[in-house]
Amino acid sequence: MKTSRYEVFLKIVETKSLTRTAAFFGCTQSAVSQLVRALEADLGVTLLARNKSGVRLTAEGEYLLPSMRQIVVGERNVFEKSLELQNMNAGLIRIGIFTSLSCQWLPPHLKSFRERYPNIGFELLQGDVYQICEWLRSGMVDIGFTTEPEGDEFVFKELLADRMCIVLPADHPRAGKPVHLAELAEETFVLLESGYSQIVERMFQKAGIRPKRQYTVKDDYTVMSMVESGLGVTLLPELVLQRTPYQLYACPAEPAFYRHLGVAWLKKEQGSIAVNKFVAHLLEDAEK
Repeated sequence: MKTSRYEVFLKIVETKSLTRTAAFFGCTQSAVSQLVRALEADLGVTLLARNKSGVRLTAEGEYLLPSMRQIVVGERNVFEKSLELQNMNAGLIRIGIFTSLSCQWLPPHLKSFRERYPNIGFELLQGDVYQICEWLRSGMVDIGFTTEPEGDEFVFKELLADRMCIVLPADHPRAGKPVHLAELAEETFVLLESGYSQIVERMFQKAGIRPKRQYTVKDDYTVMSMVESGLGVTLLPELVLQRTPYQLYACPAEPAFYRHLGVAWLKKEQGSIAVNKFVAHLLEDAEK
């Protein structure tokens, strides 16, 4: 920890000597005198009076001494807390994330990170890609788990490719068989309003179809419930379909499409020690 001028001043008060203070800190008496003069100039008061027996506090110095002691204690606390952060004994990581990722993919990675750094806390905000990008811009979250965001203001590191699936009611005539997207051209689609719209558009273009769009929904569980009820068919990523309670038939979409998921942060932001460690941990897991 860099010695503060207030700490030097307190040592002068304790020893009543510039010479002994200089010896304690391993510097010259001239350096200590200059520090006192600079401190007095900044505060606009005389802090020390010199006499034959050494130095003594002025009335102004007596008045300010308790506050100086508080400053030194505060500086030491800041230094000790910074050591805790550097040693990963404290810290909070704020994450913006999709529901499917937070439910199906993230927990094992949080668990393995927590085993290494048990004192790091996490705060999760769940939203769609647009909300996550806004949270990153506003500083509400440190990192976001999302598809690759638009714009060059973000850094994006891919972590997984999540295959898109065709999802049908369990009693659909094509259930139990491989399904090409073009075979569903006449079906009613129940589609999510945001997050996958660009991927789904590209899927339809590649399959050469322009399907009906009778239902557009914001929530993926509502989509699955509506498909189960026979209101239409849908396209969803594999992660969304894991451990689903609905009676559905799902198969990998043909032609094959993936949503590429990863971690994003603002280029201009320098992450905390804990955030940088967590990102490194995720990238290390992704390479296994």
